[in-house]
Amino acid sequence: MADKVKAPDAATSKGQPKSVVAIDNPHIADKGSHDKPQVAFRSSEGRVWRYRGKRARVLFLLATKRDGLTQWDTLPWHTRLGGTIHAMREDRLAISTEIEGEYRHARYRLSTIGSVIEQGENREAA
Repeated sequence: MADKVKAPDAATSKGQPKSVVAIDNPHIADKGSHDKPQVAFRSSEGRVWRYRGKRARVLFLLATKRDGLTQWDTLPWHTRLGGTIHAMREDRLAISTEIEGEYRHARYRLSTIGSVIEQGENREAA
């Protein structure tokens, strides 16, 4: 019989430990997060949520669009809006979902009362 070759372990969603080189080099360890726009949202109770990158853009759209947000509003820069909404709900942001249309599209609305308090571009100029 031929020797069976063991298949490699499947990749997981957990991050791998950084090498010593990555820890010592801030450009590798940080992955350029300072270049991504930052948005902060303050609720009427005073709680603040801060996000960078795609989540920041989604939060800004949720906070500023009265008619809500759909996947079509985020294309082509974001293709998995439902995953981002789920993560924001885990952070205790109240986001409602309405199913609409013949093909049952989701429309998300921010239910947490509050306002956007800063953006990355405006913060640097101040």
